[in-house]
Amino acid sequence: MGKGKKSVKDHVDTVVEQLPDASELRDLRDQLVERLPDRGEWLALRDDLLEKLPDKSELLDLRDNLVEKLPAEVSEKLPVETKKQKRFKGVKKVAFVGLLTAGAAGVAAFLKAKSADQPTYTASTYTTPGQPTTTAAPTTTTTPTTPTGDVGATGTATPPPTV
Repeated sequence: MGKGKKSVKDHVDTVVEQLPDASELRDLRDQLVERLPDRGEWLALRDDLLEKLPDKSELLDLRDNLVEKLPAEVSEKLPVETKKQKRFKGVKKVAFVGLLTAGAAGVAAFLKAKSADQPTYTASTYTTPGQPTTTAAPTTTTTPTTPTGDVGATGTATPPPTV
């Protein structure tokens, strides 16, 4: 166990001894800075490289030509985007037919509702608890339609206190 630590320590010592001084590092940095081109030269190099590169359409044509030259069994295994379009062709047809059918059914339902004698839409008859209902006919006796006690969480009213 002691032997392992000693060999690692020896290795670290040899690596540290091989590292250059700070003055040597500064000298190397200065030499590199002198060799580097200035900004104008970098821009000129970049422009030259961009001019030499082919356009995207040229690259796509080159790729298509290379794929055509390959044997059929090899080209079938390539992930080319044109094959993806063929693969989803049937799915697109089914989706289009479904949308067309749904649109036609919607138009037919609208026309049927429009030609019906009675309205097909009926308003909700739900009333919130504590609200008077408007469907009851007026009577001669008056009764309160609002709760007289505390309203609970479910909308029920507690009876008024008796005196």
